[in-house]
Amino acid sequence: MDKFSSYETKGMDEEILATEEREDCENFYDSHFSVSAAVHKTSFWKKKSTKQYFGVIWILPAFLLLCVFCLYPTLLAFINSMTNWDGGNVREFIWFSNYSELFADVIFWRSLLNVVILTVVGMLLGNMASLVLAELLYNMRSKLTAFYRFLFVLPAMIPGIITMLLWQKLILSGQSNGFMNVILGWFGIESQEWFASQSTFIVFLSIFLYGFPWMGGTSFLIYLAGLNGIDESVIDASKLDGVGTFRRIFVIDLPLIKGQLKYFLVMGIIGGLQNYSMQYAITFGGPGEVAVNGMQTGTIVPGYYIYRLIYGSSRIGAYGYACAMGVMMFVIILIITIVNNTLLKSED
Repeated sequence: MDKFSSYETKGMDEEILATEEREDCENFYDSHFSVSAAVHKTSFWKKKSTKQYFGVIWILPAFLLLCVFCLYPTLLAFINSMTNWDGGNVREFIWFSNYSELFADVIFWRSLLNVVILTVVGMLLGNMASLVLAELLYNMRSKLTAFYRFLFVLPAMIPGIITMLLWQKLILSGQSNGFMNVILGWFGIESQEWFASQSTFIVFLSIFLYGFPWMGGTSFLIYLAGLNGIDESVIDASKLDGVGTFRRIFVIDLPLIKGQLKYFLVMGIIGGLQNYSMQYAITFGGPGEVAVNGMQTGTIVPGYYIYRLIYGSSRIGAYGYACAMGVMMFVIILIITIVNNTLLKSED
């Protein structure tokens, strides 16, 4: 009995010893791996922080340039819009007097109406023509597609001001030997002065005809790239279902290039409301009765109105008033852009 008890006691001691050794090993491994994990986690965050610092360093120059040349002038324009700044050191705060005067300015509202008309018509003509051309080349599937693509993009390399002057001097020239007047003469229609006409309708018509057939190189390429990105299996399936080319354009092509259409809608509105190159180079805001400071209002737009206030205006505080007009256009464009993006996202 004593011998058996001694064996039992010895076995229990060995079991307890084995349990203690196992717990010591587990504690050692737990502590070892926890230290390794902590070291690995620390090194991971250190590497991540280092990468973030490098990212900040790389983006800092661009951010500083953005602040200096974009954000700072915008803030300064807003501040100056509440002054009677004359372009020099004379700057007295008159708060919202410029804005109250702007809301009562007939020329500003006429210019805003003109720019809306020009923007809407220009976007319709330009996008429709580019989209039709892109569809033609997409459906052509010819070996000459690359050549045609280069041919249609070639005019985009010519500076816009050169194209305007060519249209003014050669195609829509007010002289009897102008290209359009010669064509009108074949049908017994009298010659028109076009851009120099005293009829606002004729001048607007000249602006709309400018750039015929209105095929922009950049928009054409982007539309064509979007069409080429459509999966061929979708086109083949539509052919098997008996869908014709004309119907396929509306039920397949246009929905699948909605992103490109949205882009040109937003950018077209922003660019159109800011543009005044035609008024600056050719029409000078005319025709129409001469308004204050020698400005005509027939085709005047806000951008050209601001330009004339700064250059060639004898108005006191013209720079401050021009800044108020610029801030107003900024707010209008911002609101239109937000509304556009909201409506387009809701459709998705």
